Amino acid sequence: MRRIVTLLLILIGLALMVIGYLNSAPWGASSVADSDPVFAGAPTLFILGIVAILSAPVFYELLPSRDDDRVG
Repeated sequence: MRRIVTLLLILIGLALMVIGYLNSAPWGASSVADSDPVFAGAPTLFILGIVAILSAPVFYELLPSRDDDRVG
């Protein structure tokens, strides 16, 4: 169970980071005035992705383990 939660947090975090980055980057901007993000909350999505990935090990350690989760 905790492996699934950890993997989901990592995947969700990566997806948020990619979406946030692609919406923040000024693709084809010819001047500084055109360099605003497409979506105003895109940098926040990127930061939330980082937080999700960094919280994955915390959830892995805090969730109780079952006998089939243990390796070795």
